[in-house]
Amino acid sequence: MKSVIKKEIRPHSFAAWMAFMRPKTFWIAAAPVCVGTAFAGALAGTWNLWIFLFTLLGAVSIQAMSNMVNDYAYNLKKAENGTRVGLPRATTEGWISMSAAKKMVGFSIVVCSLFGILLIVIGGLPIACIAVLSLICGFCYMGGPKPIAYTPFGEFLVLVFYGLFAVSGTYWLQTHSFNWLTLVPGLSLGLIGAAVLFVNNYRDLDHDRSVGRYTLVAACGRKLANTLYMLMIFLPFIFIGWMVPVNLHYWPFLFVLMALPRASFLPHLLKTSPQEKITTVMFKTIQLELFFGFLLTLSGIAVAFLSWPSPQLASNLFVSPF
Repeated sequence: MKSVIKKEIRPHSFAAWMAFMRPKTFWIAAAPVCVGTAFAGALAGTWNLWIFLFTLLGAVSIQAMSNMVNDYAYNLKKAENGTRVGLPRATTEGWISMSAAKKMVGFSIVVCSLFGILLIVIGGLPIACIAVLSLICGFCYMGGPKPIAYTPFGEFLVLVFYGLFAVSGTYWLQTHSFNWLTLVPGLSLGLIGAAVLFVNNYRDLDHDRSVGRYTLVAACGRKLANTLYMLMIFLPFIFIGWMVPVNLHYWPFLFVLMALPRASFLPHLLKTSPQEKITTVMFKTIQLELFFGFLLTLSGIAVAFLSWPSPQLASNLFVSPF
């Protein structure tokens, strides 16, 4: 399989750079921004298109930087021994030279910093803290002397940054306020996002142990890992469902139950799939996260239009955030 891909991708071609940046993962960064914006409409009756676009571009740029740092640092540390079953890395395969990769990583850090400054101007000190922490953790996941990817804390970072911070931070940018209810969708999306990384590490458990990576899966073993994955997949539905008794006007959030059939077979699929097929489980988990986020966004929009007058929702849609 790898040899076929090598023949099809020329070094430093567009396809090579896409393999380096992995744009298919950008949706994982985009989902919480969409959800946070929808919740700003649902809970506060306000949203702004320009802030949404700036936040979205900032989140995607950090995701791209993280992907490239991961690819570059993985090869720099010689952490590929030929036994990994996952997607090929651009630098390891020779599609992107290490020097070109290093320059692109530097450029991406500059781009992320510029978006960070822009969002800090809009959101103030809370966003400054999130932006700085995002940049540091995005780089340190695989970079630095002690990469986070070599510890059991990778899934926790996904939960925090791609869930809690991403949704609540987006809500703050839209409303300049905090609502504790945003922690519910943040925690829900973050858990499914963490499940994506968890499946990736579940597949690469033997390889990771051989190169000294002590991930969460390595810490708990495959048997307990199956139970943890099940919790990551199903708890989000319980959390969102809990919002309806809090306020009956939130009943549209039950739309997320439409994603439950997709989730129901995944734990069994993970448990019974051979190693070479677990990548399929990872992609299905990504699809679950995106579908869950899509339904949650639609639910938030529905709650907004049921709870607030349309003129109020439209009043600052195109207003300059500066």
